[in-house]
Amino acid sequence: MTTRSKRASHAGSPRSPNYPNTPKSSPNPMDSILDGLNSAQGAAVSSPSPILQVLAPPGSGKTKTLTARVAYLLAHHGYRPQDVICCTFTIKASREMRERLAKLVGDQVQSKLILGTFHSICRRYLVTYGYLIGLRKGFGIADSGDSLAIIRRIVKRLKLDIQPNMARGRISYQKAHGVTPEDLEAKRMKGSKVLEHREFVQVYQTYETHLADSNLLDYDDLLLRCAQLLRQHPECVANVQSVLVDEFQDTNHIQYELMNLFASKNRRITVVGDPDQSIYGFRSAEIKNLTRMQQLYSDTSVVLLEDNYRSSGSILSSAQDVIEQDSSRPAKRLQPTHSVGTMPVLRKLPTAEAEAQWIVLEIKRCIAMTGQLLKYSDFAILLRSAALSRHIESEMGKQGMPYRMVGGLRFFDRVEIKLLLDYLRVISQPGNTDALLRIINVPSRKIGEESVRLLIGGTEKANKPLWEFMKDVAQGRRSTEKTLSKPTSQGLSIFVGLIESSRQKLLECTDCSAPKKLLEFVIKKLCFREYLTSTYGTNEENKWANVEELLSQAEDTAVAGEESGHDDSLPEIEGLSQQQAHPGEEALSRFLANVALSTEILQQEGGEGEGFGRRETVALRGYD
Repeated sequence: MTTRSKRASHAGSPRSPNYPNTPKSSPNPMDSILDGLNSAQGAAVSSPSPILQVLAPPGSGKTKTLTARVAYLLAHHGYRPQDVICCTFTIKASREMRERLAKLVGDQVQSKLILGTFHSICRRYLVTYGYLIGLRKGFGIADSGDSLAIIRRIVKRLKLDIQPNMARGRISYQKAHGVTPEDLEAKRMKGSKVLEHREFVQVYQTYETHLADSNLLDYDDLLLRCAQLLRQHPECVANVQSVLVDEFQDTNHIQYELMNLFASKNRRITVVGDPDQSIYGFRSAEIKNLTRMQQLYSDTSVVLLEDNYRSSGSILSSAQDVIEQDSSRPAKRLQPTHSVGTMPVLRKLPTAEAEAQWIVLEIKRCIAMTGQLLKYSDFAILLRSAALSRHIESEMGKQGMPYRMVGGLRFFDRVEIKLLLDYLRVISQPGNTDALLRIINVPSRKIGEESVRLLIGGTEKANKPLWEFMKDVAQGRRSTEKTLSKPTSQGLSIFVGLIESSRQKLLECTDCSAPKKLLEFVIKKLCFREYLTSTYGTNEENKWANVEELLSQAEDTAVAGEESGHDDSLPEIEGLSQQQAHPGEEALSRFLANVALSTEILQQEGGEGEGFGRRETVALRGYD
């Protein structure tokens, strides 16, 4: 069933006659939820259908509709907020929904919703019930940089010809489709691809073993292991009354399966999406999931939102002309609510140099035509790839046109920030070998590459985690094949002592302040500002400003957690035990998960930087 313009019925209760001493009827809570919606939005929000697809083009009020749908389900059906799952694709979308819901249903109610990105929701279930599938307590998250570093070491150690970047992409693709190393190993290849296939399987298997030994999950594992959990133990979501999914066109195979697993008990699902906006095919997103859903649930209702509140009529008309060339898409029109406006211009130029010249002259022309009302800062140049900026930058330089390139390293990738975060990772989870190796000699403790090789060699022979072996060596219970020099032994003892004392400090923290307290403790013990001064000289002030920003973010996290009352706990289910974590350890683990997930960038090939001059396609799959 498809609805285009069905007026939502949300009349209030009949008013009582105004007799003396007769109390007036209370306002209908539906009025505030449905107020301001157009007919199609109202039909979507108040639809009685248990399975609903809302096809929402850009600027059609998608977030407003989805938010109102959540509030409607709570108010009209009386669902407990902790029994409603709402999956988004970005941190920004999660936060925006929480802010809007707080206005509709109040902070106390919205804070209990299971609302966040797919990855953050899966982490919550794994933290609580992961023990049912053998996950160890306190697992960490390997970000994209960690994953690539692990694969590079594997390729180097095994002397393979495979490219680490390609291997990482292939592993992610296989995981998105639920394919394990064992599944791949059973697949027979022919001809020249036999060796390549064998090497890839070897890398995949070794990578998975390394993650398991380090008690780490990568981004894809969060989804895979949660799906495994819910397949084997569907009782974990027995309380779930309704599932809502934003940006459904960008779901991949495993996310589609998770949606169905979340809703397995009561089979109530609302999805919002637009097949014309599917841009993550390169990350295994499957637009066919819209059709699959309709086939799986024969009672699916479809509501089309066609009114556009964002763009001018001319832009919508141009976009429609392009989009309608896809004959496989659902038939739907974009209806402008604004005037026609200025027509967009498509200019074809013979060379990159000519294009750059035209862009610069066009900016100058627009500024002149407006009598200097427009400034240089009013213009943005969006490029498919940063590599294309060279000619434009050159022409701007020739014409004396000021411009600003925004990009460079992301905040959490800056050396000083990544170093402090690695210390927190090791404090949280000493078995994180990769983070351990990155910080063991920073600042310098006279533990050089040869000493590290001896430690790693001893670890392999003793068949013990690196941290355990290092601790034994530092405390005199074991020794390396060659005796470490006195300065190296002293440096190792100082390092082990720092981690041990930090872990003790962590156990003393019983609230959300753990990340900030530990950062302050580590910074003090490392004499970190002095280290930055001696290492970076005049650039120390910028580096230290970044450190202060990290401390501020850790403090904001603590304050937000205390003020909102929002936590990661899931509603208790009768007969099912929940794994309990130390509050300080969980606060630190949650902070690190937030960092790891929020820095995952989904970027199309060639995308770098952002802002004036360059633009990348970014989605923060963070923890919210």
